[in-house]
Amino acid sequence: MISLETSVSLASLGLIVMFVLLMYSFISFLIGPQSQGPDVVVQPEGVLIQIVSISAGPGIILAGITYGLIKNYGSRKIGIILCISGIVLIIGNILVQDMISKIPQILFVPGIHPLTYALLAAGIGIVVIGIIVFMREGKIKRPIGEESF
Repeated sequence: MISLETSVSLASLGLIVMFVLLMYSFISFLIGPQSQGPDVVVQPEGVLIQIVSISAGPGIILAGITYGLIKNYGSRKIGIILCISGIVLIIGNILVQDMISKIPQILFVPGIHPLTYALLAAGIGIVVIGIIVFMREGKIKRPIGEESF
C-alpha cells in the first residue's frame, strides 16, 4: 500500500516532469523551423503563465507539502523521489536557458530569464529538502508538548 506521502511526492515528480516537457516544447515552438519563429500568431506571455501555473507551481507546492507531511520521521524512498524532482527541475531549466537565446526577438518574453532563475532556486531547494528527508529516516522528533519526562 502506498502511503499519502509517497503519493504526494510522486505527484510532485510528475508535475515537474510535465513542466519541463511543456517548457521544452513551448520554446521549440517559439524558435520554429529554421529559427524563424512559428507560422501562426501567438501570445507567448499567456502560454508561459499557463504552463507555470498548471505544472511548475503545483509541483513545487506538492514537494513542500510532502516535506510537511514527513518532516518528523523522514523516509529514504521519499527523499530520493524529492531529490529526483529537484534534479529534473534544475536540468530542465538549464536546457531551457540554453534555448532562450534562439527565440526570435519579436516573440521574446522579458520575464522568462527571471522565471528560469527562480525555478532553478526552487529546484535546489527541493533537492535540499530531499536530502533532509533522506537523512532523517528513523529519527522520530516529537512535537513540542509531547515529550516524555
